[in-house]
Amino acid sequence: MPPNPMPYFEDLKDPRRETKNKLHKLSDILRIVLYAVLSGIEDWVGMEAFAEEKEAWLREFLELPNGIPSHDTLSDVLGRIDPNAFQEAFLSWVHAALPSLSGEQICLDGKTLRGS
Repeated sequence: MPPNPMPYFEDLKDPRRETKNKLHKLSDILRIVLYAVLSGIEDWVGMEAFAEEKEAWLREFLELPNGIPSHDTLSDVLGRIDPNAFQEAFLSWVHAALPSLSGEQICLDGKTLRGS
């Protein structure tokens, strides 16, 4: 079982201003996006649909105080996060989750990925 990813992302700075319109926790947004991507979802609308479909399951470990974030919110928040900080956090989690792949090169065939 891979380790919980959230301790690796807890130091990420939330790029949003503190306003009454800040309805969703950064940790909830990050987990929704991470789980959707790991499930093969490739676009923001699909991530929102994934979260809506899995909402009962997500509520077991996410707060979701204002429900599922919209695809626009998911896109906006992830687009504003410092990419270097996110990469560092993500790689730290991946190295902990898959230590046997640490330092290994993973070759991906673009034609296979695109279904050609």
